[in-house]
Amino acid sequence: MLKEERYDKILSILDKEKYISAHKLSEMLFVSLPTIRRDLAELDRRNQIIRSHGGAKAIEPEHIVTPLNFRKTVNSLQKRTLCQAAANLVSDNEIIFIDSSTTTLQMADFLVEKKNITVITNGISLATLLVQKDIKTYCTGGEIFQNSLAHFGSFAEDFIRRFNIDTMFFSCHGVNNSGMLTDPSLPETQVRKAAINQSKKTVFLCDESKFSLSTPYNLISIKEVDYVITDSPIVRDFLDIENKIIIV
Repeated sequence: MLKEERYDKILSILDKEKYISAHKLSEMLFVSLPTIRRDLAELDRRNQIIRSHGGAKAIEPEHIVTPLNFRKTVNSLQKRTLCQAAANLVSDNEIIFIDSSTTTLQMADFLVEKKNITVITNGISLATLLVQKDIKTYCTGGEIFQNSLAHFGSFAEDFIRRFNIDTMFFSCHGVNNSGMLTDPSLPETQVRKAAINQSKKTVFLCDESKFSLSTPYNLISIKEVDYVITDSPIVRDFLDIENKIIIV
């Protein structure tokens, strides 16, 4: 049985079982336990399953990483308003990082008047837009997610660590009820963490639809972010410091 056939069978089994152990999969598919573990690691890397307690569980529909072209159309007007407010926080001569989320994609339109800025990103679509606007841009490189057209992995993280970043602009899938920023993609979460660690200031962009959403991987508490730009007053339920909130 070819690898991709095994992957399909594993996903089909999980669609019915929701959780299954690696040992059970090994018996069902007549392959060795090390092979099954490698298969589960690959499916987890692709964000198609979640590895858990010696096996794997299915990802709930709300946790699936959806394709970029679809996500770009969701709340696009709100996202544009957030991006305009975010660009107002950029000063001339700054080095900034913008992540690969669709929420931050339209920032490119509002940076053209800034002088001598440098943008680092792991987003291929954003990098393309920035270069077309003659903005000095570095794209991290590294392995590429097909769904999000984003670079990820140790190469991307090491590239980010070469820079002293003034401000990082980012979003994620959601904010859970404890105020933790979460995302369904561990590799993209790791890239964001690398950028946070290199940045003097962090700016989180979040439209109203993202509140009270919880996905598998924690990024950072919303209280640790320097600025939150949102269209929702709900954000006040999560923050103690009013002057870090920009409601548009």
